[in-house]
Amino acid sequence: MLKTTPLQELLARIHRLQLIMRETGADSAIIVQNADLFYFTGTVQQGFLFVPVEGDAIFFVRKILDRVRQESPLEKIFHARSPKEIPGALSDFGYPLPKILGMELDVLPYNHYVRFEKAFAGCRIIDISPMIRSIRAVKSDYELQIMNDVARLSDSMVLTAKRALREGMSELELAAIVESTARAQGHQGVVRSRGFNQENYWGQLISGPDAAMASFANSPTGGRGATLAFPKSSGYRTIKRNEPVMFDLVAARDGYLIDQTRILSIGPLSVKLERAYKIALEIHFELEQMIAPGVLAGELYERGLNLSVRNGLDSHFMGYGSEKELFCGHGVGIELDELPIISFNSKEVLVPGMVIAVEPKFIFPDIGVIGVEDTFIVTDYGHKKLTAAPYEIEMKECS
Repeated sequence: MLKTTPLQELLARIHRLQLIMRETGADSAIIVQNADLFYFTGTVQQGFLFVPVEGDAIFFVRKILDRVRQESPLEKIFHARSPKEIPGALSDFGYPLPKILGMELDVLPYNHYVRFEKAFAGCRIIDISPMIRSIRAVKSDYELQIMNDVARLSDSMVLTAKRALREGMSELELAAIVESTARAQGHQGVVRSRGFNQENYWGQLISGPDAAMASFANSPTGGRGATLAFPKSSGYRTIKRNEPVMFDLVAARDGYLIDQTRILSIGPLSVKLERAYKIALEIHFELEQMIAPGVLAGELYERGLNLSVRNGLDSHFMGYGSEKELFCGHGVGIELDELPIISFNSKEVLVPGMVIAVEPKFIFPDIGVIGVEDTFIVTDYGHKKLTAAPYEIEMKECS
């Protein structure tokens, strides 16, 4: 049975947006991006969600109107093929035409912007994406329950990878086993990101030197990939003994994501890598203890960097050479790159309901990647860890 977002949950989200709109002066907003549409309507069918600063939201649907009415509990759902039909429909429904219209300008393509600009001639369009992202950063009890369930899927995926890992298989073969099992458990297959051109599949299950390859993604790791059309993540490389295999696949179900990283191995790793893993765990546990309301996200990054300096591994922390990333964690929810970002000099304050992934990692060129990642909820008095796969590196011997 497909999960439908309760009406009161959607109305509460829309109400939060309306409250923030009043502070910015926007009298209306139109939401079109899939992740935001899912958050505010419960579906990603094509359409335009009109949100007045006061009153009921209206979902104007481009296609499959009957299906949208089955998937979204919103009451005002009507048909509109293009933006130019919306002003007339608003007038018919007794809504004043907006003077200041908020839109998701961080993701809205320019040609779509022009269409709305023409449809709402004389209206000033402003960017409300920071408002939407700040609202989505704080999860409701309903969302947290879903994410808790998705975390169990994530743990199951790690266990599947450990059981399936064997010498001589390719990264793609291992990933396929994990993906097949996860799909049977309801993995939605899509891992959404907000960043422009930050395309994702399921994350990364990569090994040895290939794992240390940087890629187009905003990530310290990349992998070679299976094609130059998507040069990232699992590839045809054969997994060998005594090398790190990085499991960093995203669990995704009912619209929500969980991020978790574990290191696997067939046989023991080198002393150098074992030491790096021990330090990564020490950093991880120390950052975990810092997670609490009122803490600046940037303080977590600074602490992680300082600990890597103390242990002589700062040149490998979150990248190597000119390819270092200035973050060691991020918000998680409907998208993989939600707020807050645990980055250099970030002033974002942790508040209860935020869900963050903390991921201290060390990259060793021509050798591999060592690190760990867990997803946490910020609670009223501290934090709760959602992911629970064991940290021990797998030491499977050849059969």
